[in-house]
Amino acid sequence: MRTKVIIRNKFRFGIALLILMVFVITVLMISIGEGKGIDKEKDVNWIFVKVKEGDSLWTISKDFVDESVDIRDYISFIRKVNKLENAILYPGQVLKFVDVKTYKLLCTK
Repeated sequence: MRTKVIIRNKFRFGIALLILMVFVITVLMISIGEGKGIDKEKDVNWIFVKVKEGDSLWTISKDFVDESVDIRDYISFIRKVNKLENAILYPGQVLKFVDVKTYKLLCTK
């Protein structure tokens, strides 16, 4: 047996349907975008560097960047990746670095 639905206010129904569609599309776009970010980071070849006495983020980073990259942005990126609150390094500490090509790829997210 079928029940008949009566829409009393077509304007309100249209607005509610529009809001629902916008919400669903937004959720889909966010989930697709997050999936792309995961794929980019999945294939990253991290370079692990053990910190020696006298090393700084600047001196280590100079080995991984060229003139096409602002070294300050690269250091900021490395600090985020390694979850460093400041730029103080300790001998024996192991940090993750990437080459310039991978850095540029990760920064285009």
